[in-house]
Amino acid sequence: MSQVDQKQAEPVTPSASKGQLKLILLVLMVDLLGFTLVVPLLPRYADLAGFSPTRIGMLMSAYPFCQLFAGPILGRLSDRFGRKPILLASQIGTMISFLILAITKQFELMLLARMLDGASGGNILVVQAYVADVTQPKDRARSFGLIGMIFGLGFIMGPILGGILTEIDLGPNGLRVPFLAAAMFSMTAGMIVALKLPESRPPGSNIGTQARVVGLEGVRKVLHDPCLGMLVLASALLIMGWSSLEGTFSLYLKRRMSFSSAQASLGFAFLGFVGAFAQGFLIRRLVKRFGEKRLIKVGMMALIVGFLCLSQVDMVALLLPSLVIVGLGQGMSNPSLTGLISRTAPAHIQGAVFGTLTSAQTMGRMINYFWANQLLGKFGEAAPFYSGALILVVALIAVRIGINRMGDELDESPRGA
Repeated sequence: MSQVDQKQAEPVTPSASKGQLKLILLVLMVDLLGFTLVVPLLPRYADLAGFSPTRIGMLMSAYPFCQLFAGPILGRLSDRFGRKPILLASQIGTMISFLILAITKQFELMLLARMLDGASGGNILVVQAYVADVTQPKDRARSFGLIGMIFGLGFIMGPILGGILTEIDLGPNGLRVPFLAAAMFSMTAGMIVALKLPESRPPGSNIGTQARVVGLEGVRKVLHDPCLGMLVLASALLIMGWSSLEGTFSLYLKRRMSFSSAQASLGFAFLGFVGAFAQGFLIRRLVKRFGEKRLIKVGMMALIVGFLCLSQVDMVALLLPSLVIVGLGQGMSNPSLTGLISRTAPAHIQGAVFGTLTSAQTMGRMINYFWANQLLGKFGEAAPFYSGALILVVALIAVRIGINRMGDELDESPRGA
């Protein structure tokens, strides 16, 4: 065995583990900056290219569609060949996809780029597996919480940077500068992986992955559970309803508020800030006082009210309060529901539960990216929010059924639900 192999095979010390955790989180942050640069601007970019609502919906749906299948595959490949080579390959694929978007307005090539990005972007499961490799079991909840924090920061910083970059005029290609910047972020993340990030799995390791990889047997067990199955359904519907905003917000701001690309990016950043504030500062205190069950219901009702408000507003003075309601609703309901699902699931099927949950949420997002853009194109800016509110009503019903089946044994709040 070479000296390098001997070094990799040695047990990871706490200091080495901490260093690896910082590096993988840095990779994730840089990667997310590229992703969040692109997402708010893609519908507007496609609209400027003259694409129909159907084609815009296809572009938005291509990413989650490919991610749905690629995530588990990348997770398993990382078990066999190591985390580092799979992370590096995924960064290269994402970089190429952003470069394609920057240089073309041909629909077929843009669709191919989004599919490539979706297949490459499934690396979040590999990141989760890497974090699990370098973290002691007792510290994993905190480490996965840091991943959530990185996502929150990315969805604030990326849109702000995207808004600034849209002001750079490169002629007929319009919004291509943010896509070039996103490619540079992916390239930077890839260089960090290649040059700095050590492999987390020693050669010959047979330790099972901690990534949330889903199999058919795991799906069957989760969905046949009368409580867990209903809560997973509710979570998928929650994300599906949320994607009514996520997939159409840029065009909504353009058509309803006459926002520029830079202003639309700032709108995304404001929404991300409200959500991050709710998840980073409010949720812990609110859960302790009111319990997850009550927060889920209140958060979903706030989302419904916020969506109905967004369907009617036509001025910034009314837009901002509506976004506060929506951001707080999402910030309360989504993490509370995920936490409740985690506490409800037995320890030996946590991986199956979260694999099923991730796949169900991705499926919901994929379907509604397409559907919401169809509604916007045919019936106007309010239609996606009416549809999203209706989906959220169904999600709220599913939550109530799941909680009723659960009983009160998991309710740790002093005041109940």
